[in-house]
Amino acid sequence: MTEVVISPSGPGAIEAGLMIDETGTRFVVLTFKEPDADPVLVTFTVPIFEKFVAHLNRTAEAAGNEHNWQMPGSPG
Repeated sequence: MTEVVISPSGPGAIEAGLMIDETGTRFVVLTFKEPDADPVLVTFTVPIFEKFVAHLNRTAEAAGNEHNWQMPGSPG
């Protein structure tokens, strides 16, 4: 799979929406708007999105701890 680097910036750079398909499956759709490029859509089923949000919360908490920003192998 090809790696996609998303670096949106500014107000409205990331939008979230809800979608339901013809089978009744519910999805959360994140739209990342790149400057001068087509939007990147990422679609999640609801259970996967809930796990993703929980992971983002843990990552956000870890980002607030300066110790987590040390280079591997460097003295802490």
